Amino acid sequence: MSWLSAVPVVLAAARRGSATAAAEAMGTTTATVIRRIGGLESALGARLFDRTPNGLLPTAALELVLPWAEQVESAAIGLQREVQGHESAPEGKVRLALLPVVASRFVVPAIPALRARYPDIALELVASSAVVDLVRREADIAVRTVRPQVGDLVVQRLGRFPLSVVASPTLLAERNPRCLDDLPWVAWSSTEPQPPEARWQSRHVADAKVVLRASGLETLIEAARAGVGALVVAEPVAAVCQGLVRVNVPIPPMPQGDIWLVAHRALRPVPRVDAVWQWILASFRSMEAEGRLQLSS
Repeated sequence: MSWLSAVPVVLAAARRGSATAAAEAMGTTTATVIRRIGGLESALGARLFDRTPNGLLPTAALELVLPWAEQVESAAIGLQREVQGHESAPEGKVRLALLPVVASRFVVPAIPALRARYPDIALELVASSAVVDLVRREADIAVRTVRPQVGDLVVQRLGRFPLSVVASPTLLAERNPRCLDDLPWVAWSSTEPQPPEARWQSRHVADAKVVLRASGLETLIEAARAGVGALVVAEPVAAVCQGLVRVNVPIPPMPQGDIWLVAHRALRPVPRVDAVWQWILASFRSMEAEGRLQLSS
């Protein structure tokens, strides 16, 4: 086995702190991660990690190796982009990262149109609230509610959306609220990237009123539908979620949220990436025209 094949594994282990987390990120087994790390350590004649019950701890040798390993990774990604840039037709796999609720409610229903026009494209949805690294090819395209500030990325705003405070009719009937503090609330986990709705809620809802925090919007929506608490959510999402109604109490001014389409600049012109990019744009414009999605430019 070439020691070069161990470089991505060592980088994944260094970034995630454990062999198990690295294995999950790379779609392999923990035993394979440990074996490849050991192989590189043998090739270099130095121990890169101390194995502890709490995970892999970096050694001084790893600190020396990491900058070189990252250069190897960068060169490999650049080479892959150059080769892929010579595609002549839209074909192959495209990884699209987006929030699970955006995937299930808006993107999945539009996939037949993509398949009809581009049957040779295989779409892979990375449905997660985590922000993927487009530079390291964790995805080819991302739909985000927070505009990226770093990286050589192409960014296009799909639109702006208003926010709403919603709750289940049962909860509203039980509480008969006159102000925000008359309701229990569900909220984003503090460990997650904070979208505009989470930031607004943290300013206007007392922390003591939050009875549930969760890391995924789908979980928060289901909790709100079950009557656990009120929720701040994007208006387009609230409109397609049955079992939730707007809370009719005095509400402080709410900001608008943004939704962005993002890709690495080197991949953006690749035919299969361009095809999916244009399909996303067309799908959102179509949903807006049909009244299924409320966006403003």
